[in-house]
Amino acid sequence: MNEQYSYPRYAKLIHLCIALFGVAAFLTGELAEDGFSSYGYMLHSYLGLSLADTMFLRILVGLTYSKSLSFKKWQPFSRQQWRFVFEDCRALLRLKIPSRGRHEGLAGITQAFGLVIFTWMSVTGTMLFMLGSEIGNEAFKLIEEIHEVGESLIPLYLALHVGAVIIHSLYGKSIWKKMFSCKSS
Repeated sequence: MNEQYSYPRYAKLIHLCIALFGVAAFLTGELAEDGFSSYGYMLHSYLGLSLADTMFLRILVGLTYSKSLSFKKWQPFSRQQWRFVFEDCRALLRLKIPSRGRHEGLAGITQAFGLVIFTWMSVTGTMLFMLGSEIGNEAFKLIEEIHEVGESLIPLYLALHVGAVIIHSLYGKSIWKKMFSCKSS
């Protein structure tokens, strides 16, 4: 059921940029509270804009026939996918690691959740940056609230994603090596 695969260099680079820019933007979020002209705001904004560029690239590649990153065969909301998710949860409750193909089951839902959250944060953050000088604006306030909801979901996603990598490693299935090995397909 679980196919053997590796990731090409461009996929590894996109993943690394999402991780670095996404986590760095998240961690500098509080620095943005000092206002549009502060150093903290600019640092947070440029990290977020770098994430937005990376997410745009990730989505573009997802719309191609890339074997490793294409969305073409990825159906995160299908009945089959949710059946796999429930099977995976039952396996975890029995202390067994689910074995699925790329983007299937609980792993696929977690990956989709991460892409949605980081895209959400990129889009709303870019909008806030563009409206930056109009802080009193009602649209700005609404977008800022939507952005902050996404901010609260990032730790949940990171706990799921990093937790899954750690659990796999503890069970001898070091899937993280696929992202950091020098080999590429």
